[in-house]
Amino acid sequence: VRPVALTPDGTTLLAVNTPDNRLEVFTVTGGSLTHIDSIPVGMEPVAVAARNNNEIWVVNHLSDSVGIVALSATSAKVVRTLLVGDEPRDIVFAGTGFNRAFITTAHGGQHRMDSSISGVTGAGDPQFTTEGIGRADVWVFDATSLGTTIGGTPVKIQSFFADTPRGLAVTPDGNTVYVAAFQSGNQTAVINETAVPN
Repeated sequence: VRPVALTPDGTTLLAVNTPDNRLEVFTVTGGSLTHIDSIPVGMEPVAVAARNNNEIWVVNHLSDSVGIVALSATSAKVVRTLLVGDEPRDIVFAGTGFNRAFITTAHGGQHRMDSSISGVTGAGDPQFTTEGIGRADVWVFDATSLGTTIGGTPVKIQSFFADTPRGLAVTPDGNTVYVAAFQSGNQTAVINETAVPN
C-alpha cells in the first residue's frame, strides 16, 4: 500500500525491500538518488511512513509488527518493535501534532489477546464465531508514549465491518482517518436479466 515515503524535509527516500526484509534508504540530491543504507527490519515489510526526518515506522506483514527505525543513530537501526494484529498492511499519522499512529490489521493475531494489553479498548478475544463483530482492525498508538510493555501499548483497537483492511488516508488537518477494505464485497454481481440464458 505504501512501499515508499519521503522524509518531511524531502532529502531522504525510504523504500521497503519486502523479499530481503530491509528498509532501503536513499539521499535525494538534484533529482537523483544515492543509496546510503540497508537496514534489517521485520519479516516482509510492506509499508513505511516517516514521523519526522529521523523516526521511520515500518509495517512488517509477516512479523505482525511495526519496527521504529532511528535514522539519526550512529548506525541506523530498529530501536523499538510494536506488536500488532494479524497481517498489518498500512500506517499513517494523524491527530494533534500527527502523533497518533494508525495501523490496519486483520481482526485476529496472538497479540490482541496478550494479557499486557488486556485493559486496552478493543483488545481480547476476536470472537470469530460471533455475529455482528467486525473483521478488520485499526490499531492506534500514541507515538509520544508507546507504553512499557514489550510490544508497546496501543491507545485503542478499533474494529470495522470489512475484510482485509488495507489502505489508510488522512485529511490535511489530521482530524480524520479513512480506512479502505480490500476483498470486502459479498461475492455477488449485478447483471442484466437478458444476459442470463434460460
